[in-house]
Amino acid sequence: MERIIGIDIGLRNTGYGILDFDQNTEKIVEGGVIKTDSKENLDERLLTIFNDLDYVYKKYNPSITSMEDLHSRYRNLKTAIIMGHARGVACAVASLNNAPVFHYQPTQIKNIVTGSGRADKNQVIKTISNRLSSPSIKNEHVADAFASAICHWVMSSSIKKV
Repeated sequence: MERIIGIDIGLRNTGYGILDFDQNTEKIVEGGVIKTDSKENLDERLLTIFNDLDYVYKKYNPSITSMEDLHSRYRNLKTAIIMGHARGVACAVASLNNAPVFHYQPTQIKNIVTGSGRADKNQVIKTISNRLSSPSIKNEHVADAFASAICHWVMSSSIKKV
């Protein structure tokens, strides 16, 4: 069995989804959203993400981390830099908890879980809810995090078969 945490990084909302994978089964362990207060300074918000993610890692002990690569289409350089800060925090937490990070393009994740790299948020939510037999998954950040974990499992499983 392998426990994978998928992370949908964001400064305002960071989604996480932890799944246990066995040969032919996927089981939800936990999923949620880390929220930061937009009224706080950047350093305080990053610390919130760090502390909350670290708590999740320590509580659930995932062995692998999967997250989206940075988008290449940020129109605002400042947004890209801030997202880089948040991703750096998530990578540091993963490293501190001995859960190596694997990065995937958003279109690759969507293609693997929905069959289309251009799937919208609602398609991802619906597909993940159906796949994991959990109609309670309604948050796009949690769905994206579970999708990232599934993407890594599929990619690593196909490599193991070769």
